[in-house]
Amino acid sequence: MKDRISSFRRIKASLLKRNAGNWREHTESQETALRAILNEVGFASACLVRDCKNGTFELIDGHLRADIAEDERVPCLILNVTKKEADKILATFDVVGTMAKTDQLALDRLIGTVSTESEALRNLLDSMKREKLEVQEMCEADDEAHLLVDSYRILINCENEAEQVALLKRFKKEGVTCRAWIS
Repeated sequence: MKDRISSFRRIKASLLKRNAGNWREHTESQETALRAILNEVGFASACLVRDCKNGTFELIDGHLRADIAEDERVPCLILNVTKKEADKILATFDVVGTMAKTDQLALDRLIGTVSTESEALRNLLDSMKREKLEVQEMCEADDEAHLLVDSYRILINCENEAEQVALLKRFKKEGVTCRAWIS
């Protein structure tokens, strides 16, 4: 596989050329959440940019981060790719990441370890946590494998409750495991 990363630089966000082909529309809630994480943690990933070879750099990924950072210098991975290759990355980069499945229990455990002062970030984390009570109860329940054995039963229809009680007493006296059933 080719390594297309030619360098790493911190570039003033306002100098990064926005890619006209950017198809992602950023919502207000996404911007609020990203601002919160950038304020609490800072940049944890670099913008992907194409070296246009004329002293300018075009964004491939990281448009919202660059918009939020405005006049700050942002971390950038400089890619040595053509315009067509940059478009291919732009079209697929986020999509490939979203193709991963979610292990919801693992995500819920991880979210449980995250603390934040930011209401926006807490709202984001809460929206990601989807506790399925049934699944959680199944995971926390006692092992009932012993119930998965063959069993044989007899159903006796009684005329009334008195007959049912009499038969229960008789069978229990004889050592038969039985119980009342009303339907």
